[in-house]
Amino acid sequence: MAGHLVAICADLHCGSTIGLCHKDPTELDDGGLYRPSEGQKYLFQCWEEGWATVKSMARRRRLHFILNGDAIDGDHHQTPQLASRLSGTQVGMALKVLETPLALKPSAIHIMRGTPVHTGSSGQTEEGIARTLAAQGHPVVKDPDIHTYSSYRRRIDIEGVRLDVAHHGRAGTRAHTRGSMSKLYSFDVWAEQALTCLKSMQGAEHMIEREEIYQRKRPCDIAIRSHNHKYMDSGFDSRGVTRVIGTPAFQLATEYIYKLAAEALADLGILCLKISKSGKVSVHPILFEAKRSTVIKG
Repeated sequence: MAGHLVAICADLHCGSTIGLCHKDPTELDDGGLYRPSEGQKYLFQCWEEGWATVKSMARRRRLHFILNGDAIDGDHHQTPQLASRLSGTQVGMALKVLETPLALKPSAIHIMRGTPVHTGSSGQTEEGIARTLAAQGHPVVKDPDIHTYSSYRRRIDIEGVRLDVAHHGRAGTRAHTRGSMSKLYSFDVWAEQALTCLKSMQGAEHMIEREEIYQRKRPCDIAIRSHNHKYMDSGFDSRGVTRVIGTPAFQLATEYIYKLAAEALADLGILCLKISKSGKVSVHPILFEAKRSTVIKG
């Protein structure tokens, strides 16, 4: 093995009429069919191309797959932009598109809980998806503390590199502040975790105990966040400050986004991290363009 490849996708919003959907029609509850729009066909094309790229990158590497929340869109805010309001139908749509990354046979699968308004209270949808995949024989990693199949937050150590994965995080909402906001947020993540670690170490009486506390509570090297549908990377910091990376999504602009962030386009794609056996990390976003509307000539 040449090392590890961590492939992260998030915000699929299956069930939304502008979310990820398989290219084949989806059977609805009363026997009708939902056919994907042209925009959804484009999203699924990006999805397949993205995972084909992951496959080529994963050769001779151990593949870790992370689904970082909001796999389905849910029935929320009285939105009309739904293929079906039934969570079962939406979950079926999500499981169908997940066949693509699962075909790569990842050695570990981590399912994260997203936004309650989309995926239900207590992460019920993600937990259901995770349990379904586990029942199918896929290597879904359980939460070591509460023994559920999904988590709100996970810390994952790979070759000495600590990842901190959660769906929600902060991001700049303006183009000119996005970079500076990522730097501020990365320092906040590092500082909060460093302070917690230091406080615990100060209460330890023996060096061995302090070392054990440090290894257990030290700040993460890389924090992965989603929800904002924008790719963001605070970048490497030689001081050892946590690097925060925001993931792209697989949903086009909703009616809500046209109102709230009319100038912004979602970033589409998959985030990949290559981690060598020596603990060296390289970041490889697989990004696709969310196209603006066609120009009308007068």
